[in-house]
Amino acid sequence: MMLKEFVNIDNQNRKNSDILNVVQIKPGIKVQKDSTKDILLTEFGKSTLKDRYLLPNEDYQGMFARVASYFSDNVDHAQRLYNYMSKHWFMPSTPILSNGGTNRGLPISCFLNEAGDSLHSIVDLWNENVWLASKGGGIGSYWGNLRGIGEKVGQAGKTSGVVPFIRVMDSLTLAISQGSLRRGSAACYLPIWHPEIEEFIDLRRPTGGDPNRKALNLHHGIVITDEFMRAVEDDKDWSLKSPKDGSIQKTVKARSLWIKLLTTRIETGEPYLLFIDKVNEAIPNHQKLSGLQVKMSNLCSEITLPTGIDKDGNRRTAVCCLSSLNIEKYNEWNNEKVFIEDVMRFLDNVMEDFIIRAPDTMASARYSAMRERSVGLGVMGFHSFLQKKRVPFDSVMAKVWNKRIFSKIKEEADKASVVLANEKGACPDAKEYGVNERFSNKIAIAPTASISIICGGASPGIEPIAANSFTQKTLSGSFNVKNPHLKSLLAEKGKDNEEIWSSITINKGSVQHLECLNEEEKAVFKTAFELDQRRIIELAGDRTPYVCQAQSLNIFLKPDVNKRDLHMVHFLAWKRGVKSLYYLRSLSIQRAEVVSHNKKTAEVPLKGKINEDEQPYGNQLDYDECLSCQ
Repeated sequence: MMLKEFVNIDNQNRKNSDILNVVQIKPGIKVQKDSTKDILLTEFGKSTLKDRYLLPNEDYQGMFARVASYFSDNVDHAQRLYNYMSKHWFMPSTPILSNGGTNRGLPISCFLNEAGDSLHSIVDLWNENVWLASKGGGIGSYWGNLRGIGEKVGQAGKTSGVVPFIRVMDSLTLAISQGSLRRGSAACYLPIWHPEIEEFIDLRRPTGGDPNRKALNLHHGIVITDEFMRAVEDDKDWSLKSPKDGSIQKTVKARSLWIKLLTTRIETGEPYLLFIDKVNEAIPNHQKLSGLQVKMSNLCSEITLPTGIDKDGNRRTAVCCLSSLNIEKYNEWNNEKVFIEDVMRFLDNVMEDFIIRAPDTMASARYSAMRERSVGLGVMGFHSFLQKKRVPFDSVMAKVWNKRIFSKIKEEADKASVVLANEKGACPDAKEYGVNERFSNKIAIAPTASISIICGGASPGIEPIAANSFTQKTLSGSFNVKNPHLKSLLAEKGKDNEEIWSSITINKGSVQHLECLNEEEKAVFKTAFELDQRRIIELAGDRTPYVCQAQSLNIFLKPDVNKRDLHMVHFLAWKRGVKSLYYLRSLSIQRAEVVSHNKKTAEVPLKGKINEDEQPYGNQLDYDECLSCQ
């Protein structure tokens, strides 16, 4: 039977079966749940599930069982999937957890599309984005095909440029409500050679320039070529060209444009950076043979899939279908032979569910999903894994584990793609060129901030933790969150007490002041801002060959960072083959919360400088980013 037949669920049947600890969403697919697994959930995790994910009359294990039953191949596969989720070995993305097995939304995290250089195409993009956002998807849109401001249009007219059309998208996105999970969220991408690139860089700045040419609610990313980076390196001029005919509209100094870009990132956290030549070098060969190209990324900068008109004249809107392995539990699942294959089967079924149930307003997305069947198997808990093993993030041993883990994930995902192609058929894009692959792309590393909370507070994605102790506000109240691996170490030393933890919180989540820890232990528990950012970039570069799409990669710099260091970190990312950079986290743009002895909290404004002598830094989960990718 098709998955579509099982969408409408009888809530009373679910409630009755829950009492018996059995959940059945698809006929014949019964999942035995185990309420004792609730012990693995933290209070913060339980609160997050209640606030965002659970259906009426559904408990924590019931949610895992619902998702496992609905997206399984058979009863054995369903039970294994449930076991994996309940043990926090892997976790699906937010829309899969909240919408799986229901008719309230689709299981896809985000969508990527592009506007053509015509009013008809622009309006089509607006219309599509309204429907995509209304179904819960984050959106990434490429605007680089449009002519710049002042270019000729028609017989005697001139264009008003890209920004006014982006402003309309800003208003439309803001207007679309997506229930209790989040409001509409979108990112716009423009290439570094576009005539409006200077104005686009400042798109989100509330001050300076024409307020009617701002889009304060959208996120934005810059598509950067190797040619531009070489021009920066050699201090050459840089030509801004018309997308219409390639004519030079303006010439600027490459380094001046680069400095403007980096200055905006340190002040506002954006724009994202996408090194497009690195991306297109790595796309599957069968997509290259088809003439497909990647032009942009998504809202979280980890998805790199083709968009636009393909060789058959059909428009493609790429989709991202995500789940993440928990590396913190690597030693538990490492020798489980069918684990990664089971998760890839799960993702294949999620993709099939979308293809079957997507409405006609998503025809371009449905077509793209059907043709390439690209999915994004990601990770979380990398830093937690290292801390569990008492391995510093910036050590040689961390580099060894990094390569070992990601090479294994790639190897197993590649095997699963062939196994599924033999069983169910290769995806059409691959089959057309004699390639036996079920998925065109398999791996993409999303941020995972929300689902990491569900998994016992594992570190998000592949990034270092921001603080060892912090307070997090939720709909259900405030939670004092402590690093469990540090807590274990302190307990061994008889130092797991409120005085120690309060001192950690006051010191921005740092342990570098603790006399009870030796230097090696302090190195293990360095926070994101205490690490040499080059180590973050190097680890990302080392794992790039094993990640067919990209990584949501944040870097963490203080607002008074030396300009040379700011440049070198970003330049190193390009040199090491990193495909994208997500946010630049800076203390000047963070919202931090401090817990004192009497549990009072002090909130630091999002913008403006922080007095670092007075205000501690806390880990944050309320960044203005795409919840669906997490």
